Amino acid sequence: MSQVQPQCRYLGKLYPLTIATDENIKKDMIKFDGATFTCITSKSDEVDITKALKTFYKKEAKKVIDKQLRLYQKQVKTKYKSFKIESHESRWGSCSSMRNLTFNWKLMLFPIEAVDYVIIHELCHLEHLNHDRSFWRLVGKICPDYKNIMPILGTTKTRDL
Repeated sequence: MSQVQPQCRYLGKLYPLTIATDENIKKDMIKFDGATFTCITSKSDEVDITKALKTFYKKEAKKVIDKQLRLYQKQVKTKYKSFKIESHESRWGSCSSMRNLTFNWKLMLFPIEAVDYVIIHELCHLEHLNHDRSFWRLVGKICPDYKNIMPILGTTKTRDL
């Protein structure tokens, strides 16, 4: 019987996961070289990589979302005050009236176009703090394919975001 190679999802693609042991490290960590995920652990027995993966995804979310925010902020022609990465159970992103944006680290599991859609959605809320026609026109101007992207995230209603 063959053993199934564990995999990790990153920006919509699956990559193989390998485990490496290094007794000198104190905390399990994830390395990604663009082709393979490696969990480096001090343990040689069964390893729970969930915590290390969550840490990895949060760091990646900070980098990827920062880069994409800078790109789309120019197109929406608006400025945000700050952004942070969190673990929302039921939201991919949010925008406060104080111009603070929040994004879910689990976005790193989805294709970049889905990440971009959530970023654009929240940036558009800086101009329109509701889901009126003007809001959706602005979203559609920056992300014309948004209606096809929403189902990728499991969202079909605006309140899901």
